[in-house]
Amino acid sequence: MKKRVVSLGLAAMMAMSMTACGGSGNASTSESAAEDAQGAEGADGEVFKIGGIGPITGAAGAYGEAVKNGTELAINEINEAGGINGAQIEFQFQDDEHDAEKSVNACNTLKDWGMQILMGTVTSNPCIAVAAETANDNMFQLTPSGSAEGCIANDNAFRVCFSDPEQGTLSADYIVENSLA
Repeated sequence: MKKRVVSLGLAAMMAMSMTACGGSGNASTSESAAEDAQGAEGADGEVFKIGGIGPITGAAGAYGEAVKNGTELAINEINEAGGINGAQIEFQFQDDEHDAEKSVNACNTLKDWGMQILMGTVTSNPCIAVAAETANDNMFQLTPSGSAEGCIANDNAFRVCFSDPEQGTLSADYIVENSLA
C-alpha cells in the first residue's frame, strides 16, 4: 500500500505541478472544484487525501495562490476522469503566511484531517520546518517551489523546481554566454 501511495503521489504531484504554472483561472471554478472533491469517493470507496501548505495571504501570497489554484484544477481534472485507479482525491490547502511556525501548525492540522501526501510547502523556510515533521511521520512531501537545499534534506522530500545553487549557476552561465555582464 505504501508503494502505491508514493507512486500515486508522484503521478498526481507531477500533474499538479504542470498546471500550477498556468494562469490563476476563475476563482469560482477553483472553489467549486475543491468543493466537488471534498467527500468524493472512488468506486471502491477509496479516497486519497492530499494536503497543501503555502502562503495565501501576506507578501508571498501570490505564490501560494498560484500553487493552490493549479492543484485544484489538476485534481478536478483527475477526479472527473475517474480518479486514480478509481480512487478520488480530496485536497485541503492551509495558509502559512510564509511563516515556518504557522506552516508546522498547518501540517499538524492536515495530519489530523488524515493527509496522506503533502504538496508543499510553497516557500523555502516553512518547507524546511515542515520537512522535519514529514520525515518523522515518513510522509511523502513534494515542494513545487521550495528552492533552498534544506527543503529536500530528508529521504521523503522531493522538489519540482531547481535548487538555489542550480539557479545561481545556470543564471551565471546564461549571463556569460550572452555577454550580459
